[in-house]
Amino acid sequence: MISEKFDNTISTRIMSKDGGDMPSRILVVDDDGYIRDMLKNALEPAGYHVDLAFGSGDALEKLIDYKYNLLILDANLPGISGFELLKYCKKHHPIMEIIMITGNPELDDAISTVKDGAFDYLPKPFSLEKLLSRMQDALKHQKDELIKSLSPANADKLNNPHNLLLPEYKIIKTLGTGMMGIVFLAEKDCKQYALKILRREGDDVSHAGRLKRFLREAKILSQIEHPNVVRVYDFGFPKDSEIPYIVMEYVPGKSLTSFIKENKLTLEQKLYIIAQIATALAIVHKFGVLHRDVKPSNILVTDDHVAKLSDFGIAKISDSSLTMTHEVLGSPAYMPPETFKQNKMLDCRSDIFSLGIMSYELITGIKPFHGETVGEMMDAIQNARPQEPRKINPDLPLSVQNLLEKMLKKKPEERFQSASKIIEAINNLSKNSTEENSKLLGLLKNIINGSGRVWS
Repeated sequence: MISEKFDNTISTRIMSKDGGDMPSRILVVDDDGYIRDMLKNALEPAGYHVDLAFGSGDALEKLIDYKYNLLILDANLPGISGFELLKYCKKHHPIMEIIMITGNPELDDAISTVKDGAFDYLPKPFSLEKLLSRMQDALKHQKDELIKSLSPANADKLNNPHNLLLPEYKIIKTLGTGMMGIVFLAEKDCKQYALKILRREGDDVSHAGRLKRFLREAKILSQIEHPNVVRVYDFGFPKDSEIPYIVMEYVPGKSLTSFIKENKLTLEQKLYIIAQIATALAIVHKFGVLHRDVKPSNILVTDDHVAKLSDFGIAKISDSSLTMTHEVLGSPAYMPPETFKQNKMLDCRSDIFSLGIMSYELITGIKPFHGETVGEMMDAIQNARPQEPRKINPDLPLSVQNLLEKMLKKKPEERFQSASKIIEAINNLSKNSTEENSKLLGLLKNIINGSGRVWS
């Protein structure tokens, strides 16, 4: 059992924050409920945001929805072991630090775990003071490595971002870090912005390709001015710097993931959010851009439920040779079936399927497809039928279920053929709110008619 040696002095000393940065997000994965709860109760008062997972499958779903700074991972999980999850995470979430914990320590396991990319390997029992100390070291290591990766010539300057970036912008705090770099909250002329600094990745050739793609896409997105798309105001390079930047609209609010978790929205509010994102996609598609990563964590929602589509980090310009068609990019749980097929071209209907998955989750509170591994998730998306939403919530109007069904057709030609058609369908729902309206039901029946079953 983990030692319960812990007091407020240790917490304050080890966990003190600097510069008002956002709290680090921690995911604890352990099949022992006592350990999960004990760590959460100890870490949250110290200033961390802590999520819990009881196994690898649960952890994989959370890793899709959130970006974590640190994973505390039990090595001996049932099903997919912690060692297997470690390898997956280092491949798909290389920035995230991982501390392994185990009740059956073996020297060989410790050596191989560190070789596989874990920051540390702690045998049980251990004191919380020791864990907190190693967490602090891991998070510092993460920040140092991220800064180095942004640009060798400018790594030292990033330790003081107030002097590095654009002199007209005042850096307020760090909003977050990820595979693409660091996002700061910045201020200029009494207005706040999100200032994103891109990280360097790969050799010179691959970095040049990523940079070319980024600048081309950023130029297009900077021309899109719409209330449901996070605006790009400026991009390029600061004077005498090799670090590319992008200045975006700062959206005070929460991700749609938080709203789904809280489950306090009415059906009308949920449909309003779906309609807004469909509107955003319709605008983006008109500019020839596919988002390719539509999911709740990429939707920012204000307190008055204005939704904005964000994070175009893997967006693809239609017919652009800058993005290979065979690349599997995005979050597996929200990918359309055609993503996994060789040489299958993606188009706006691919984003519509992803919107359908997100909408199903928003309406029902659960994801339509499940898998313990990425392979199982891919198979489910291509072949499985989601549970019928009205079986989850019998009070859900049939017309709303039919709306979800149309978005989630396996074959692109059977889905809504454009995001604007989704907006039309939702507007019709708003005008005709009763199930007895035969005209609306007839329209939706015609939309569904002639296509294969979706629900289980």
